[in-house]
Amino acid sequence: MFFVISKILKIFIFPLTWITALLILSYWIKNKKWRRGLFISALVILLVFTDKPLLQWAQYMTTRKYSHQTLPSKYYDIAVVMGGFSDGLDTASMQFNYIDNRGSRLWETIRLYESGVVERILFSGDASFNADNDGNSTADAFRQYLRDFGLHEDDILLEQHARNTRENATNSIAILDSLGYTPDQCLLVTSATHLKRSLACFESEGWTMDGYATSIYPKPHLKAYLFLPSWKALTDWNELLNEWAGSIVYKIVGY
Repeated sequence: MFFVISKILKIFIFPLTWITALLILSYWIKNKKWRRGLFISALVILLVFTDKPLLQWAQYMTTRKYSHQTLPSKYYDIAVVMGGFSDGLDTASMQFNYIDNRGSRLWETIRLYESGVVERILFSGDASFNADNDGNSTADAFRQYLRDFGLHEDDILLEQHARNTRENATNSIAILDSLGYTPDQCLLVTSATHLKRSLACFESEGWTMDGYATSIYPKPHLKAYLFLPSWKALTDWNELLNEWAGSIVYKIVGY
């Protein structure tokens, strides 16, 4: 139930939803003063959220804790990779349909593996390998994709049922615990905007471990052309606002 409600409520945190709602209201409301106010409000929101420098500043401020991150000097027995980095794996072309910049979760983990920082990898809850209600999945193709990059079969573990960050944590801990791992042997890998909430979900289950951030946003350098309205900036706000809202909701419900 929480999963379904969260997906529905997510629609209402996006700027495009606010703009559309205000424009519809401005069309239907008879009072001219209110109509003008609603229309101007929609225009202001549009201008604010299509401002790329503002977005870049917000992204940097959210992830600046990790701005000087380097490869860990410590060795870890296993990396736990948070899913949600793709919409699925096409088994014919063996290519991913990545979501935004989240593909870095996969690629950075492969780099950690190839660099000898981690020995094994547990991937948790992604459309590229998750099992559907009938138990079908593209897990075999996903494993083959990783083997093509030099990963050994025994080093690839899959958690195929998580649908959100909370389930990523609880399901992964169950697997890790069954295999005899302890928190200090594990490294959590996910996007920089998502890392704080992810670590908190594991900690709430008594599993405190180190984290490694991907998709780190650099400190913005202002250039005149960046102040031109950007449609992409409007859509890129979705990820950031979703994470901010998710952190608040998870804290309220105790996740």
